[in-house]
Order: sequence, then C-alpha cells, then structure tokens
Amino acid sequence: MIGVLRAELLSACKRPGVWVVGGAWTGLAVAFGTVVPYVVWLAIRNRRAGASGDPEKLIEGLLPDRFLAGTVDLYPMFGSALMLILGAVLVGGEYRWGTWGTLLVQGPGRTSAVLGKAVAAAAAVLCVSVLVLVVSAGASALVAGLTGRSAQWPDAATLLAGVGAVWLISMAAASLGIVLSVLLRSTGAAIGVGLLWLLAVENLVSGLAGPLSALKTLQEVLIGPSAGSLAAALDPTGRPSASVPGVVSVSGPLAASTVLAAYVVVCLGLSSMLVSRRDMA
Repeated sequence: MIGVLRAELLSACKRPGVWVVGGAWTGLAVAFGTVVPYVVWLAIRNRRAGASGDPEKLIEGLLPDRFLAGTVDLYPMFGSALMLILGAVLVGGEYRWGTWGTLLVQGPGRTSAVLGKAVAAAAAVLCVSVLVLVVSAGASALVAGLTGRSAQWPDAATLLAGVGAVWLISMAAASLGIVLSVLLRSTGAAIGVGLLWLLAVENLVSGLAGPLSALKTLQEVLIGPSAGSLAAALDPTGRPSASVPGVVSVSGPLAASTVLAAYVVVCLGLSSMLVSRRDMA
C-alpha cells in the first residue's frame, strides 16, 4: 500500500493538469476575490458612471479579518468547479491513456488502487487549498495597506478551521469528479456533467428554493449551499460576503461539514465499487 501511495503521489506531482488547474484557481481566486471587488470599490468611492452601493461594506469584506470567509465564498461559484476538474483529471486520465490494466497488473488490488488515487487527490487538493489561502491572505494584506486600514488577522484556531473548510469543500467537489470519471470512463464527459451539475443544477435549485419550499431540503444537501454555510460560519458578521453574489447559507457549520464529508465518503466508495466490479481492460 505504501508503494501505491508513493507512486500515486509522484504521478499527481508530474501531471501538468494538476499544476494548470491549481495555478488557474489560485489566479482566479485573487482576481475574483480581491482585484475585481477592489476595482469596484474604487469606482464606487470615486462615484464613476454606473457605480452604486456602499463602498465601506464592500471594502470591509476584503480586509484580513474576513479574508477566510471571502475565500470560501468563492467556492460555490468558481472553486468547486475547478476542484471537480482536478479530481476528474487525476483519475479520468487512466481511461484516456488506457493505463488501468497496466496499473492493476503490477500488484495492487483494485480497492488499494482507488484508495491510492484518493489519497493523492486529497494531498493535491490540500496543497492547492493552502496556496489559495496564502495568496488570498497576501492580497488582503495589500488591500489593507493600500486603503490605510488596520490588519486584524483571525486567530490560529480560526485559520485552521478555514483551511479545513476549504479542503473539505474542495475534496467533496474533487470526489464528485472522481466518481463521474470512473462512471463515464472519460475525463471530458465527467467534467461536462460535473460542471452542469455544480454551475447549473445547484444554482437553479438555490434560485427556486425561495418560492418553492419543497426544494429547501434538497438545497441543504448540495455542495454549493454547504460551502456558503461554512463561509458564513467563518465570517465575523455571520453572513456570506457581499463581494460574491449568489452565495447562500442554508445550515450550520456542523450540518454543512457532514454533508460535504458524506460526498467524499459516498463518491469514493462508489468509485471503489465500480472499479472492483468492472472490466478495466
């Protein structure tokens, strides 16, 4: 098993797709989480044409004391989609290149092979999560310096909770990408179906949950709303950031964490079952 883990971790490090997705998400997180809201704040403050809103409310969401919540707020609309692609790339490539048979013939059982890929995905997601938070913290500190605001950082426990929240959200989305790539035997198809679910179906359910109360229960077991709930729990104000529209909080942090953990367990369990029972040739 140790050999399988080492091989999968090495494989994940050498896959260009992992670096591309991780780098792209880090750049997008800074762009959508800090740069765009800061530019909008400048426009509102200077009362440029078309600018409206409260500039103080917007800039407060970019300061260090709220950067954790602001980063987590990005996952329902953007981050989950990128992490789903990451999971699909890590596992779906074996079908594209026809290397499942080569992998399994070298000794590891099918369950061990899936577990190795799951651990590699978890490690890759953790590295990306920490990188995104570090870069976002740096951008938040820069905003505080540019605006002359004080930099009040969350305490150590809150920072660890933020890392755990980002990792759990990312892992839930990556696990969905993994099970779709195994189910459909294709990276491209898995990404297409997964993005349709995360960006279209989940947002549609959240949009209709207000007028249709029957959808509220379904909304509570979706990745996006659960991510929004964790963001609200990390925010000192107890609500999602105003800089990212469409993010909703539907439950407490414990319930949201349980839903996301269930995605990881169920998706990886289904992946293991499918690989164990299918002809992988």
